Parts: sequence; C-alpha cells; structure tokens
Amino acid sequence: MSGSRRPSTNAVPALEQARTNFELALAYDPATVGWPGLHLGRLLHLSGDLRAAEKAFRASVASGHVAHAPVASYHLGRLHEELGNTETAIAAYRQAGESADPLQASAATYQLGRLLTGTGDLEGARAAFQRAAATRNTWYGHLADDALRTLQ
Repeated sequence: MSGSRRPSTNAVPALEQARTNFELALAYDPATVGWPGLHLGRLLHLSGDLRAAEKAFRASVASGHVAHAPVASYHLGRLHEELGNTETAIAAYRQAGESADPLQASAATYQLGRLLTGTGDLEGARAAFQRAAATRNTWYGHLADDALRTLQ
C-alpha cells in the first residue's frame, strides 16, 4: 500500500467482493450484526470509506454482542482518533475498555490513556494506564506500565 490506506488496484475486486459478502450477511440475519458489522467496518476503514466504516462499527457496537461490540468500539475509537475527533474517540475507548476480554480491555484502556495524556488529563491518563497495566501478561499492559513510569 506504500504509504496510503488505499488498496492496490489488484486488491480492489477482492475487497468489493468481501464488502458485498459482509453486507449480505448483515441483510440475511440482522440479529447477528456484531460479527459482520465489525469486519465490514474494518474493511471499509482499510479501504478509506471512513463514514461507511463508522456506520458499520456503530451497528456492531449497538448489537451488544459480548465479543464483537467491544472490538468494534475499539476500532471506532481508532477511526475517530484518525479523524481528529478526540472526544468521540475517548468515549469509544472507554466503552471498549469495559470488555470482559482482558486483552481487549487493556488495548482500549491503553489507547484511552494515550489520548488523555495528549489532552492534558494526566489524572485520567494515569487511571487508564493503571487499569491497562493490571493485565501485565498483555502487550498493552506492558506499554501501559512503561507509560506510567514516564507520565509526569
């Protein structure tokens, strides 16, 4: 992809087919929107269609699926961070941080701490990093532990 989020022209037909398949899965059984919504959102984000990605992520989050909704919320946070919507990204990371999955929760709370540091909310950042660091057996737990040592 050489510096761009846009896929190469060779990948475009495969991406369009994947998009069609995810959209068909959503239409076939809306009760299971969590999984296809999450993956459609990731595909759309990767291909640069950020507004459509946001819609797919929000549908997955709204599904309340115990595994897919927190991951979609995490990706929604990343998307809004990319767009410069810091407050919306913070809200999405907070929601993803409530995941029962320790890996997902530590990733989200680490990202939350990083964003809060950037806004100057050092107390909030410290709390987020402490929560992420509590899962020391995860990559984000280690990153959060390092961030806590350098946080002023």
